Amino acid sequence: MTLLTGWGRTAPTRATLARPRTAEEAAALVAKAGRRGVVARGLGRAYGDAAQNAGGLVLDCTALQPSWSLSATGLVTASAGVSLHDLMTALVPRGWFVPVTPGTRYVTVGGAVAADVHGKNHHVDSSFGAHLRSLRLLTADGGVRTLEPGDDLFWATVGGMGLTGVVVEATFQCVPIESAWMRVDVERTRDLDQTLETMAATDDGHRYTVAWIDLLARGGRMGRGVLTRGDHAAPGDLPARARGNPLAFAPRPSARPPPRWA
Repeated sequence: MTLLTGWGRTAPTRATLARPRTAEEAAALVAKAGRRGVVARGLGRAYGDAAQNAGGLVLDCTALQPSWSLSATGLVTASAGVSLHDLMTALVPRGWFVPVTPGTRYVTVGGAVAADVHGKNHHVDSSFGAHLRSLRLLTADGGVRTLEPGDDLFWATVGGMGLTGVVVEATFQCVPIESAWMRVDVERTRDLDQTLETMAATDDGHRYTVAWIDLLARGGRMGRGVLTRGDHAAPGDLPARARGNPLAFAPRPSARPPPRWA
């Protein structure tokens, strides 16, 4: 058995870890599952134990036939094991951006659906499920169902943390962009009241907003923070060196990539 944790590295448990390459292989594994059942796992970025199944079976879905397609209108169909990082690397140079990006781009499409992830644009664009047009779900009976927003099982699956089955594919609408750059401004606030007032006054004017609050500050400085706000930049906003190829996308890798603990 394999020792697994969430990204928070708490409550490690052991489970049988299988890596199906197709929906058919996943269905065969589901059919053989014991009394502990099956849990799907992506890149392991849930902080808690959502992708753990002590003593049972865990399906590592990152090997599920990695594939994606893009329509002229920005509709993407991707297999559940594709990461948002890989999608962004392919989509941004084509003028499209994923509709919702959580705190890390190293999550899978299936995980984004199962957790209904939100990002810094939640106040404008809602969570990932709001942009889904359809999904394919492997259920406990071994069948693969195509679900749309009019289906009850669709909304039970979006944010359902994998309890309705294994997401094998999803189709969602992406956002058009003119460049790979962001226009960002940063503002400091002196206390909690000003932090909340500034957020309320400025959030609607930006697509992406986030506030960091200093939890160590005391007295009159309690709740002081730093607000960061951003929007997709137009070519005219870019420095001269970037205007020749505004959609060039080459994110810098972190010095130490976060481990998968899988």
